[in-house]
Amino acid sequence: MLAVYPFRSFILRVAEPRQSCINASVLQVFVVVDRLKRMIRSSPFKSGLGLAALLGITVFTVWRPLQTKVLTSATEEEESSSGLPPNPRQESAQGKPCPIPAYEGSKAFLEYEKQNQYKCETLIYFGLGDGSKAVCLDPVFRLDERNCSVLSFGINNDWTFDEYFGVFGCKVYSFDPTIGEEDHQHKPNIRFLNLGISNQTEIVTMRGRSCKLDTYENILKRLGLLDTVIDYLKMDVETSEMKFFDDVFTNTPHLLANIKQIGMETHYGRPGLRELFWDYYHRLACYGFKVMSARQYDGRTEIVWGHP
Repeated sequence: MLAVYPFRSFILRVAEPRQSCINASVLQVFVVVDRLKRMIRSSPFKSGLGLAALLGITVFTVWRPLQTKVLTSATEEEESSSGLPPNPRQESAQGKPCPIPAYEGSKAFLEYEKQNQYKCETLIYFGLGDGSKAVCLDPVFRLDERNCSVLSFGINNDWTFDEYFGVFGCKVYSFDPTIGEEDHQHKPNIRFLNLGISNQTEIVTMRGRSCKLDTYENILKRLGLLDTVIDYLKMDVETSEMKFFDDVFTNTPHLLANIKQIGMETHYGRPGLRELFWDYYHRLACYGFKVMSARQYDGRTEIVWGHP
């Protein structure tokens, strides 16, 4: 993993004007190299063949996005200044009605989750296994390693998602009151807080522990991020995302304007949860969020929303 850093820094130095597409390439390289190294260690071809494969895939991963993404970025920059219609999120924030269609049953719910309302051209996974989440690196999201912030709720002792973003260069704030750790600096740019998210300030018992929970607004205030763009909000909190939605949509909907991407694991095994998620999904749509990725399995969905 350490071997990636010099190569990554070199690319950033020689191609600074192409920051958006380079970031995508670097993260793709990081993911590919990390997994290939594991394969090579357990392979009988540890020497020449393994190194050749590693070099070839790395070069291909960098060169292909460089050929295509620069043109995409330039086109999108031109569109952004061409007098397009107002942002739907801004319209909703101004108090206009948000129509919620009637719930039409499980089949319609699952179909809604699977539709790609925004087709991400550079969608990669940060993290490994169950801890991974899809992240869109298209230029429209302007994920800048020199100035990006990530909130990650729900660690469960799997730090891979947070550490991938840490390698990218973002400031990461990790939360989980159930793993028995106190506030600490996990990595130079990864700060852990023994705190969870809810719709009120409270102390509850979870997994046999006394856990402190707070609202999204209060957490942002504590971190000094109330007016900061949140590039990625991850929630893997075993249905506590319902309390987040209840609080934000009721009390502080304006805070959604600063969130670029939301990745969450939704659980809807209990009766009535799909109806609630149906409502919250359409409210997100009123604020301009679009479904970019969804993986459905075992009564839950790994879903990612973006505001392109």
